[in-house]
Formats: sequence, structure tokens, C-alpha cells
Amino acid sequence: MATATFALVSASMLTACPSDDGSDDDVGTDEEDTGMDDSMMDEETTMGGELSHAADIQPIWDANCAVEGCHVAGAIAPDLSDGYTAMVGVASTQAAGVDYVVAGDAANSYVVAKLAGTQSDLGGAGSQMPLNLEALSDADQALITDWINSGANP
Repeated sequence: MATATFALVSASMLTACPSDDGSDDDVGTDEEDTGMDDSMMDEETTMGGELSHAADIQPIWDANCAVEGCHVAGAIAPDLSDGYTAMVGVASTQAAGVDYVVAGDAANSYVVAKLAGTQSDLGGAGSQMPLNLEALSDADQALITDWINSGANP
């Protein structure tokens, strides 16, 4: 019995280890391996470090929200061409007493609710964002939530 258990454990350990074929494939992953979209693979992205609005979140707004006719100057509030200034600690125009982004508290941040389509839970109105498009990817929504919960750094 002990020999069979040892053999089973040894086989499990061997299959869990990466191959050592001499290639340098353990240095990192490329974009195709990550499942991330282009907005998350920006050169300035702080992979593995502290999340920042400029490097990690603004590219999401730029690609999905701060587009002609939507959340840009002179159009629908908030103007996300500078999403940090427009949302962190700024009262929502749709939900009384609720800020777009409450640093450290994604559950009470209106932008998270709008992206998830749960804005009515916070007393808000309107449609899920982005309007008339597919919802942001789960990865982008998780990144925004993580950024807010980690303090919504600039």
C-alpha cells in the first residue's frame, strides 16, 4: 500500500512540474496567453504592482466609454477623457448621495453598478453601460473593482 501511495504521489508531482526542454518559456507570458484584451495590455500597465488609474483604468475608458457621442466633453456626464478627475469622489448625476467612485469601496461605487447593470440597487437609473454595446469583459470589470477597492490610485 505504501509503495502504491508513493508511486501515485510521485506521478502527481511529475505531472505538475513544467517540462525542462531547454526553452525559455518560463520567463513570462505573451498577450495571447493572458486572455486580456488590448486595453489591459498597454505598455504602461502596472502588471503585478499597485493598480493606477492612468495605466490600468483610463485605457478601458478610452476604448469603451470616452468615444464620440458618449462620455466625452460636451456629451453625457461624466466626461471620461479624464476619468479619474471626473469620478473619484464625485457625486453621480443619477443616484443621489452616491459617488461614481468611492475609493476603497467598489460595492458602493456607482460606476461599478452601472457596468454590472445593478444601478437600481444604489438608487440609480438608466441602462447598463456601455450603452447599446456588449458589457465590459469580466476581466475589465474585475480590474476596475480591484482598482477601486485598493484605494482608487491616480
